[in-house]
Amino acid sequence: MLDKIVITDLLNKECVLTDLIANTKIDVIEQMTDRLCSAGAISDKKGFIQDVLAREELGSTGFENQIAIPHGKSPWVKETRIAVAKLKHTVDWETMDSTDVKLVILFAVKDADSGAGHIRVLAKISIALGDDDTVEKLLNANSRDELYDLIVNNTDE
Repeated sequence: MLDKIVITDLLNKECVLTDLIANTKIDVIEQMTDRLCSAGAISDKKGFIQDVLAREELGSTGFENQIAIPHGKSPWVKETRIAVAKLKHTVDWETMDSTDVKLVILFAVKDADSGAGHIRVLAKISIALGDDDTVEKLLNANSRDELYDLIVNNTDE
């Protein structure tokens, strides 16, 4: 269970992507899932993507300021992890402010971790993304290291 949340336990640099080229929301989710599979967090790419898309059907995970936080609780997740992607070009995504998305944070949640810990991680990231200055820095990050550092430094206590 994820009782004490430390973002660096869930996000590693290999799962941070910059200038990701994608044409659709599904393309973004697939490429990010590939990275999570390579990192050993997901055992079945297709099964996990189906779970993420099923969650998308319940309500959009697009927020404001060009950000989306898709997530899937799935039996195909071996370790709860996060992938982050800054897109080269915006992608159409249902968002609260009707803008296209440029930054995506994908949560892969193991069934055993789906309780309060999962909610706390989402809350920490949501709070950080509520700050316009932080969002601007994230959207303008030029490297994997910069994007990673911004996420870690703005979400850890």
